[in-house]
Amino acid sequence: MNIQNRIPGLDHSQTTPRYATWHTDELELRSFLLGTTKGMKAWFKAEEEASEDEANRMVNPEDAYGDEGYSLFMDRVGIFWEQYWYQLAAAVIKDAFTLYEVFLEESAHDLLRRHGSGLVNLSTEKTWLLDQCDDFYVRYLGFPIKQGEIEDIQWIRNKMSHLRDSLRTEEGKAEFEAKIKTLDISGDPTEDEDDLDLPHHEYGRELTFGPSLILSPLEAWRVLNLLRKSIEELTVILHKIQYGNRTTTPLHNLSQGTPVNEKDRRLLIIPVPKV
Repeated sequence: MNIQNRIPGLDHSQTTPRYATWHTDELELRSFLLGTTKGMKAWFKAEEEASEDEANRMVNPEDAYGDEGYSLFMDRVGIFWEQYWYQLAAAVIKDAFTLYEVFLEESAHDLLRRHGSGLVNLSTEKTWLLDQCDDFYVRYLGFPIKQGEIEDIQWIRNKMSHLRDSLRTEEGKAEFEAKIKTLDISGDPTEDEDDLDLPHHEYGRELTFGPSLILSPLEAWRVLNLLRKSIEELTVILHKIQYGNRTTTPLHNLSQGTPVNEKDRRLLIIPVPKV
């Protein structure tokens, strides 16, 4: 599968340099997901077969309790494949959202530079919060970042980062299930997804003890699609401003030294108007 043919991205006439960088990084993340899945599927199958063969050689059928092959498999690999898939999906989702945040921050800086401004902290190791990012894009571009899908993905990313794979309450579990339903990322592979061969809850989502906070590699792929949709919608707007004659009133006012809010001075470089 040629990932670039499958995910061509926006036409060059609509993009920005930041989009091109993000697009390359995102395709690498997809390749990581697909390649790791393909390689680990083959390895798990080989180890499973080797374990069964070893169990058949070692154990008298009359004395067997039936799970000798599985026990040997777990001794050899140390992780059940479903658990591996959940950890892989979590890693992809967390990195994908980080890519999303980096794109938003660096794109804002590029946009501001065109108006004589910039982000104060971009030359440091500090990063802005997503709420600050959303405030900027709403006030200066009229484009809300924290729309429903993005908020739901951020919630899942944050819970995975701080709670790993288990939710603490039935309320948390219900909220997670509601977000999965709203995002519409569950369900069997579609016809367009069949050739991806990505695992999808072979044994169901309730594999771990307690309420589970787990997604499959196929669901992670679908999360990537949702983040891509948001970024490409924003990129079209950014391109028109950065490479055309368009701007917004708040950006023009900022270029004249007047931010939308005084608190913006903590985050934005405020141009000094020419006399």
